[in-house]
Amino acid sequence: MTRAVELLRQGSKNPSDPGWRGAVLEASSILNRGVAHFLESLKPAPVSPRDMTDDHLRAQRFARVRVAEMSLYQGPSVKAGREARNIYSALKTQIDEARTGFQQQFLTEPRGIPDYLHQELILALAHNDASLLGPDYPGPLA
Repeated sequence: MTRAVELLRQGSKNPSDPGWRGAVLEASSILNRGVAHFLESLKPAPVSPRDMTDDHLRAQRFARVRVAEMSLYQGPSVKAGREARNIYSALKTQIDEARTGFQQQFLTEPRGIPDYLHQELILALAHNDASLLGPDYPGPLA
């Protein structure tokens, strides 16, 4: 842009001068490119399709929070359920509520999301021993 202004300042003020016409044409070309570039920079960035990893991260976070809440607020029940090798019976209400919430939020439409809640229950509450969930536990949702 400054180059275009310099060309116009350097050029003759007389429109009949052959150098004046060339300076004006070159300055005009530079200004047009500058304006086009400026307008292009004002366009919003293209919105990419929803990234599937966002859905997976949300699902994992949901599962971790729900299971952490069970551990925190139902600690004695978790411990008793582990000792009886039946965590599901000890926390049936909380686990069923979490399963329903997980299913409604993440499994209503096919997105390829595994049952992170089931994985988190096994990892955090059952210490990687699925048998501690007990015989009545219905298993993974997905």
